[in-house]
Amino acid sequence: MFVEVAEQHSRMDAACRIRGSATSLSAAPRATVVVLAQRTGDAWQVADHFVLEQPGKFSFVTGPGTYALAAFEDRNDDLVYQPGEPLLRSKLTMTCTSGESFDDIAMVIPQRGGDRLEQRFDIAQLQARTPRDQLHATLGQVTAVGEIAALSDARFSEARAESGLWRPVDFLLEVGAGVYFLEPYSAQKVPVLFVHGISGSPANFTAMIERLDRTRFQPWVYHFPSGMHLSATADHLAQAITKLQRLYDFDELVVVAHSMGGLVARGFLQRYHAAGGRARLPLFISLSTPWGGSRAAAFGVATSPVAVHVWEDMVPGSAYLTSLFAAPLPAGTRHYLLFTPRDKTVSPDSQLLPQARREAAATYGFDDTHMGVLQDADVSALVNRLLAEAAR
Repeated sequence: MFVEVAEQHSRMDAACRIRGSATSLSAAPRATVVVLAQRTGDAWQVADHFVLEQPGKFSFVTGPGTYALAAFEDRNDDLVYQPGEPLLRSKLTMTCTSGESFDDIAMVIPQRGGDRLEQRFDIAQLQARTPRDQLHATLGQVTAVGEIAALSDARFSEARAESGLWRPVDFLLEVGAGVYFLEPYSAQKVPVLFVHGISGSPANFTAMIERLDRTRFQPWVYHFPSGMHLSATADHLAQAITKLQRLYDFDELVVVAHSMGGLVARGFLQRYHAAGGRARLPLFISLSTPWGGSRAAAFGVATSPVAVHVWEDMVPGSAYLTSLFAAPLPAGTRHYLLFTPRDKTVSPDSQLLPQARREAAATYGFDDTHMGVLQDADVSALVNRLLAEAAR
């Protein structure tokens, strides 16, 4: 098992990272789309994209190859480049080798005009479709952005969920992380995003979703490999939601998270708000979340031959845990903290970290096990009541 973990870490370390910032000289700039193009023979093909609601930082994780960047101001909010939209094509060509990074690339889009992209650009062409494609995929290519699936889907199985802890790279390529819909999008329903915990999957929320008022709310589920660093996972979720907001222009989003998923969700809320996310975030419900970290994770880091990345983030006092309370939740976001005092997985002390309790609008205790809280009809009833109150 630890040999596999070490091999997965080596593959992550071998990825190429391209990072920088993008801004526009327009007097009233709209969202910016940064395009990553890859050279294939004598031609350039769109490999990935990053959406910014306001001037800020972008990041790509990809395999070896030769790349270039472009950025355009998405004036009609369709995530497709249209001739006439302000555009910058960088003259920098980057040849990525194993583990290489290109940092601090500044993209400044002119006020008007600029070059033209050689082809249309939209999300559909960024989905990796074959194993061969996936060998050279960027993280964005293997990210689900609103794909419809059922909770019984094999991708959400217990075996797949477990593999995400020990083999996160294989999970990204074979399963596909991202935000999945359980039904077609409806502008008349409020999205409720469910975020699972360590070694978990969207299927963990089956009972809660079955009790959800589907006439008023639409369930979205975030599926991710739980062995990755939590900061990278929160970044990934923030970018997926930003793309969905551009596609569907929803007004608000509610978040329900279990266990370690609460740590991911709070990081996402901070990042989405800081990046100028346009949707309101009125409600955040966490269930049995280890706000103070995990002593088991600390033991694993101290004694295992190879530490899974997520364990490092869940050590009490870690940089990631500290960052979660370095800034408050977005204004208007009410956090309801649900805890399980007889939990054998996450200690009550960690669930009831003073910083989390002080900021919570209310705290509720349930006499459940760590996973049993997701099956409890009384918990579902409370969640539905809080959803209804937030909707009003």
